[in-house]
Amino acid sequence: MNLFINDTPVKFIKRDEILDLSLFDNVFLAKKVVNLNGLKGNILIDDVEGSQVRQIITQLVEEPFPKVHFVIRPHNYDEAKADFMSLFKVINAAGGVVAKDEHVLMIYRLKKWDFPKGKLDKKETFKHAALREVEEETGLKVSLSHKVCTTWHTYTFRKKRILKCTKWYGMDCLDDKKMAPQKEENIDKVEWLTNREIKKALSDSYNSIRFVWESYLDSKS
Repeated sequence: MNLFINDTPVKFIKRDEILDLSLFDNVFLAKKVVNLNGLKGNILIDDVEGSQVRQIITQLVEEPFPKVHFVIRPHNYDEAKADFMSLFKVINAAGGVVAKDEHVLMIYRLKKWDFPKGKLDKKETFKHAALREVEEETGLKVSLSHKVCTTWHTYTFRKKRILKCTKWYGMDCLDDKKMAPQKEENIDKVEWLTNREIKKALSDSYNSIRFVWESYLDSKS
C-alpha cells in the first residue's frame, strides 16, 4: 500500500516482513512514542496496537511532516489496516503518465506540476477512467500501455477525511493536435517535458507524484 497521509509517505508492513534496520534513522516501540514532532528521515514505529494506529494517523492528518518517511509495523496487521481504513471515506480515481518520443506529459495545476488524473464515474472501470480523465484534462488522444502503480493519499473535504485510491497507467500519445489545459479543473498548463525537466519540476511537487514518476521509470527499465 503506497500511502501518503497529508503527503507524508507512510507504509504499513506485516510482522514477518524482513527489514534492514540500518536503513532507518530511528526505530521506536509504539508504547514509547507519544508525539511524532521533531522526527526526521526514515522512521520505523514497531509493535503498534490498533488504538495507537488511530493516534498516529490523527497526528499525521492534522500536521505536515515534510521530511519524514514512516514505516509502521502493527502488532496485528489486518486489524490495524481495517481500523485505519475505517477512519476515511474511500474514493477511487485513475490517471496516466503519457509518453511521446523522448518526452512525457505533465500538467500544472494549483501551482504544482502533476500528472492528469480524476475520479471514476459510477460503474466505470479504472482503465476507462484513466483514458477519459487524461483526454479531458489535456485534449490528447491516448492509448494504454501498462500498469505503473497504485497510490493512496488522504485529504479533507467538507470536514470529512477522504482516502483516494488512484491507479496509474503508462500511456502513449496518439494525437496531440488539440492539446490544451482543462481550465475548469484549475489546470493552467499542459506541456511535454524531458526527464531532466520533470526531475526539476517535481522538486516542488507532491511526494505521491514523485513516487508515481519513480515507479514509471522503474516500469520502463
